[in-house]
Amino acid sequence: MKLSNIAGKFDNTVATDAYGSYSFKCQLAPLELFKIDGVAVKKRSLSTTANVAMPARGVVSIDGENYLVGTGTPDFWKGSVIRRNYVVQGADGLATLNSIAGALAQTGETTAYAAHLFARYLPESADSSKYPPQYQVFLAGVEVAPANSLVTISGQTYLIKESYVSTSGLRIALANMLDEPLFETISFGAKTYDPVTDTYTSAASSVRIMRVKWQEHFHYLTIGSTNYERGDQQIFFLKSATPKPSDMLTLSDGVWRVLSVLDEGTHWSVHVRRG
Repeated sequence: MKLSNIAGKFDNTVATDAYGSYSFKCQLAPLELFKIDGVAVKKRSLSTTANVAMPARGVVSIDGENYLVGTGTPDFWKGSVIRRNYVVQGADGLATLNSIAGALAQTGETTAYAAHLFARYLPESADSSKYPPQYQVFLAGVEVAPANSLVTISGQTYLIKESYVSTSGLRIALANMLDEPLFETISFGAKTYDPVTDTYTSAASSVRIMRVKWQEHFHYLTIGSTNYERGDQQIFFLKSATPKPSDMLTLSDGVWRVLSVLDEGTHWSVHVRRG
């Protein structure tokens, strides 16, 4: 009798594609390694016979729990693969992924199973003695989570600073928790100067904006760029609006003055200071 024929003898656990109905049998066990990617909590080891294919989006559901599946490693016997082993991470639930422009337009969001775990506190000595938290967000390796995109988990939105695919095959994003208010709808109308009448005119319209601390998203282009001062913020506009330096913006917490505007391709990034 070939060993490959009995390799699945003890595969009695049923796993189902978390996004579909495909199912297969496997073994789920505690992870033998003490630590992978800095976190051991909610990590397990999953193994299957060699002919089992993992779901395309790399998430399985077992007994009501969802697990992100990493890259498989084979077990060999006499030159043939008889089993595959995977590191799996327990997911907290569905997260929403989106770009800044997509979140402003309220379109283009995608959902993916994710886990988020506290990573460290970031000193904020420039403005206060607070220590805002940074999180590790775990996703299946096929998911896309570029820098400066947004992820929302359990009602909390985070700004992704960087992401990478780890040695386990899972994608890990370093993400900063964003403070409220994050999104607002304001009345905005860029002023236009008429040299004949020596007057300014504006046509106001409702514009959805996103606002973050200036430290979360700044970029000094030249030595002449406006320097940061305590309390400054960065505001994002879709290109349907065209803010310019000296414009005044009325937000939920007062009036802010536009200092500079940076073209980010799909949207404007605007440095503002309290007026």
